[in-house]
Amino acid sequence: MKLIVKNIIKETEDVISVGFTNGGFFSKVKYKPGQFITLHFPIADQIHKRAYSFSSNPFTDKDLKITIKRVENGLVSNYIHDYLKVGDKLLIDKPNGSFFIEPEKKQQKSYVFFAAGSGITPIFSIINSVLQKEIKSSIVLVYANRFFESIIFHEELVELQKQYGDRFKIEYLISKNAPAKPHYHKGLITDALVVGILDKYKLSFKNGEYMICGPFGFMEAVKSILNVNGVSPSRIKEELFKRPDTVIQSDGMMSKVQIQLNGTSHELNIANNKSILQAAMAQNIDMPYSCRSGMCSTCLASCVSGKVNMTDGHFLGQKEVDAGKILTCISYPASENIVISI
Repeated sequence: MKLIVKNIIKETEDVISVGFTNGGFFSKVKYKPGQFITLHFPIADQIHKRAYSFSSNPFTDKDLKITIKRVENGLVSNYIHDYLKVGDKLLIDKPNGSFFIEPEKKQQKSYVFFAAGSGITPIFSIINSVLQKEIKSSIVLVYANRFFESIIFHEELVELQKQYGDRFKIEYLISKNAPAKPHYHKGLITDALVVGILDKYKLSFKNGEYMICGPFGFMEAVKSILNVNGVSPSRIKEELFKRPDTVIQSDGMMSKVQIQLNGTSHELNIANNKSILQAAMAQNIDMPYSCRSGMCSTCLASCVSGKVNMTDGHFLGQKEVDAGKILTCISYPASENIVISI
């Protein structure tokens, strides 16, 4: 299925939103607030796939919208910012991701959302959905940015707070040039700040439902604060856009890796500092992938024989790992002979 670019909106100096026409009745893209979609970008005679979260919500937005920050030296993000235009058509994969909610009209929850930078994108979709469809629930958003000018959806968030002021509260955290007015805090996120915000709105740590999205360091800091204050990991959902670069040292071992894909067997020699996915893509093997950071299930495979090392931070449960399930984007050869089935 292909989507047609309907409009392109400049959000901040380095962030744009791209709107797409959402097909007809029988071809409508269905997604949950907070999920992402993988798009195929034809650049320099190659197809590059990237996953972007929806900033639109499925309940009140007729069209689809994703929001993209320009990344320094980012091939696809720079292509989108510089060359994508209204009328372009892009092939897509179906929506995916476990970072979502399904609003229920009778449900009453106290949500506390933590976002940093473009991490607001899926949370913005969720906020709109909760405010519209889960009318007994309340939201406190803690939103961190480096500069006041880099606040994405600032006007929209202010309008939502005016409209739903009894249920929606925002506290901004600005590290460089925070304005001297209520609800804007200067500096980085701290335990004292989070405790103060929850006290301000008479919220108990043990009763909240927490969702976090942003850079790795920010998310780790928030999780540490929540943990210290007794929040169970089961009450925390997280979405990591980009894992920190993992440096895998090679000891010189080369592995013979057989990849069984769609009835075809591919045999590769892979150094143990290259991921299975990375090596396969270098040989133009059309492996399934999306986030490339271990945060979705698109590249899920089975290690039939041999051994791989999978880096920490993925979403797979221990039972799946024990059963031989791996994510090829973060799995590295660890034995001389390996068979992978997809």
